[in-house]
Amino acid sequence: MTLSTFGNDLEPTSHWLEVIFSIIIVLSGLLLFTLLIGNIQVFLHAVMAKKRKMQLRCRDLEWWMKRRQLPSSLRHRVRHFERQRWATMGGEDEMELIKDLPQGLRRDIKRYLCLDLIKKIIREGDPVQRMIFIVHGHLQSSQKLSKGMVATCKLGPGNFVGDELLSWCLRRPFVDRLPASSATFVCIEATEAFALDANHLRYITDHFRYKFANEKLKRTARYYSSNWRTWAAVNIQFAWHRYKMRTRGPVIQVKVTGDSDRRLRQYAAMFLSLRPHDHLE
Repeated sequence: MTLSTFGNDLEPTSHWLEVIFSIIIVLSGLLLFTLLIGNIQVFLHAVMAKKRKMQLRCRDLEWWMKRRQLPSSLRHRVRHFERQRWATMGGEDEMELIKDLPQGLRRDIKRYLCLDLIKKIIREGDPVQRMIFIVHGHLQSSQKLSKGMVATCKLGPGNFVGDELLSWCLRRPFVDRLPASSATFVCIEATEAFALDANHLRYITDHFRYKFANEKLKRTARYYSSNWRTWAAVNIQFAWHRYKMRTRGPVIQVKVTGDSDRRLRQYAAMFLSLRPHDHLE
């Protein structure tokens, strides 16, 4: 209370120590109040500067979208992205702030900031922005089938995820929209991986396209691809089931097998329709 009132509630005294104490209290109150006002001014100035920067960016985007005559759906998506970016980043580009730091320090900062996001890796249906090659550790892949069933598999060192991106790069005619992930990948332990961004992968495929026609590369990609391995497992089960049905003969007929046969056909058809690996055919 004494500091907040600058010492005005102190009673006068003739003792020199109490006078000095009163002077110190009054000056401390003035100093703290001055610092508070200064911090508030600095904070308001920073907020107004960021807000002004965002307003200018939104104005430039609106002008550009109007000049290019973008449809209303795309304009809405751009505005939504800018609002999310502002709410998440507060108008700051964190990668721009740390770009001059040493590489090891940048890596540690990115790992600390994005650790929760890295644990999720890739979710089914999200755009695939990079291929991830596992060096150490393990991932678990889960893919939704019909009637709430989920196909899962474990990926270890040497495996990779995001092979939909390779098909996207080699597709002709080329489509700018990134492909959607066909499965969800989650880290089940501490994992080290090498990531290859979409633009870098596209550069490689454009300049070394003849390399991807190699039969050995096709077989390797099929073997280490989680999508191909899951698809192959379902079709092997389907083929084995059909073989057992043929070897039993027409005498033994179980009604339940009809439903099982139909379900396996659905799974096989689903995986056949979802294969994004046209370049591996």
